[in-house]
Amino acid sequence: MELAFKALADPSRRSLLDRLFERDGQTLSQLCAQVAMTRFGVMKHLRVLEAAGLVTTRRSGREKFHYLNPVPIRLLHDRWITKYAAPWAGALGDLKGGLEEETMSDTRLAGVHAEPALRHIQQIHIRTSPERLWEAITQPSFTRDYFYGTLVDSTWRQGAALVYRNPDGTVAADGTVLEAEPPRRLVHSFSALWDDAVTPDPAHRVTWTIEAMGPVCKLTVEHEGFAGETATLKSVQGGLSFILDGLKPLLETGQPLMSAR
Repeated sequence: MELAFKALADPSRRSLLDRLFERDGQTLSQLCAQVAMTRFGVMKHLRVLEAAGLVTTRRSGREKFHYLNPVPIRLLHDRWITKYAAPWAGALGDLKGGLEEETMSDTRLAGVHAEPALRHIQQIHIRTSPERLWEAITQPSFTRDYFYGTLVDSTWRQGAALVYRNPDGTVAADGTVLEAEPPRRLVHSFSALWDDAVTPDPAHRVTWTIEAMGPVCKLTVEHEGFAGETATLKSVQGGLSFILDGLKPLLETGQPLMSAR
């Protein structure tokens, strides 16, 4: 949290986060074209944001794309907002306002190279073992407490079907296991079925990557292959941080968030 506070204290770094909020998945050159900083300065600030977990990256060929990772900001909110409600509510409200500025116009984006496939990436560090984290991702006794109350079901073998069911038995999402390397990597397709807005959207791909870092695991969740600015993409952008925010305390304390069910 100290790293996140220090990273957010600099207005130049907040400006870079604003640019990624406006349009996620940008290269260094794209970011440099939008801010009044040298290329070296942008690189320096991005390294600080990466170290704080506020930005995550993905390479595609020779390009390196940068993505906003809002999970640390959500964790700051959860830890401090009820303890010091008055001062922190104002500070985080200002941050929210900055991140929700008017999106760049099409004219501003004209001529900017974009990554072919839309994707959304988030990371979180959890004090647990890879085996325990894998179990939390793949077992219904865990998912019911952080994945919007759904119960996941699959054999988790390559080619197997998977389904997330609501408590009443209706299907919230389904897919097919594409790769399974417990306890390090899981890849599956994902079709959102929880409401009429997302049901028409085609399936996309989800990758869970678990990296052991001593007593802590870094979990990276990547949703990719969306067919444009779909309702599913917008839902993932708004809901993935809630899922990860619920998973962390569940594994670290054994207690789910009250709102996770």
